[in-house]
Amino acid sequence: MDDKPSKPDPSTDITITPDLPTVTPDIPATPPKTPRYKQCYRSEWESMPDFKGWLRGVPNEPTRAYCTYCDKSLHAHRLSLLKHTCTLKHTKAAQSAFSMQKMAQKGQTPDGKVSPQKPSNHSNANEMPHEDEDEEAVDDVDPLDDGASGDSNAAAKPPPNKIAKMDVAAPPPPPLPPVPVSPLSTHVLDTAKGNPVGGLQVTLYKLIEGRWTLIHEGFTNPDGRYTEFIERASFVAGRYKLHFDVDRYFELRRQETLYPFIEIVFDVKSPQDHYHIPLLLSPFGYTTYRGS
Repeated sequence: MDDKPSKPDPSTDITITPDLPTVTPDIPATPPKTPRYKQCYRSEWESMPDFKGWLRGVPNEPTRAYCTYCDKSLHAHRLSLLKHTCTLKHTKAAQSAFSMQKMAQKGQTPDGKVSPQKPSNHSNANEMPHEDEDEEAVDDVDPLDDGASGDSNAAAKPPPNKIAKMDVAAPPPPPLPPVPVSPLSTHVLDTAKGNPVGGLQVTLYKLIEGRWTLIHEGFTNPDGRYTEFIERASFVAGRYKLHFDVDRYFELRRQETLYPFIEIVFDVKSPQDHYHIPLLLSPFGYTTYRGS
């Protein structure tokens, strides 16, 4: 028999691999992401009802805005600015600024006193000549007149420049023009927080030929009031409706509410009267009535 080499058994074939060190590649650490505010300040925001009167830009910082009521720098992001209007600090600061503005229009100081007026020099300008000036005028007599032939009545006459002094009073100020009174007004209060609701959109409709027709829309002031709905000449008898957009108000405060909007329908039967329609608001209820 031929001696053939035996084949190796694959089950017994063992390959020994040397231990190699594990190499981990150096991965640079990712720095934490910082928020980037890409939106820049827009000057047209200052004329919008939500920002009018308190929003200003920051020089050389296009991504910042400034609140004049709170004296605070903010991000120039429209949604962030809207959220800022709902904060308690801004609401109180806006109410204080609104009260100061009303007192300034009435000429009062913050403590309720009437601001003093500067004295007028009108009376001093109209005063007559002094006594010594009058005496000099009397001594100026014609030297050819010896006074003997003068009439006795002429001696009793006072000199022409001798006029009694009188206190000249300043003329009264002209009467102020009558302030037009709006025939329709509203006042919105948050009864859950006890604060007026400023910046709330209110829309007035009138029922004309079976359709609700838009008349006017506006926003409540920091005191929660709005009066510029319609002029007296255009306020006629009929059926009207006030639409309050309360969903946005509660959404900015992250409060759940049952009513996305509130509509108050009322009839005007005496257009010459004043109609005041307040709204007492809460997330799950509201009340209205005719005020004065």
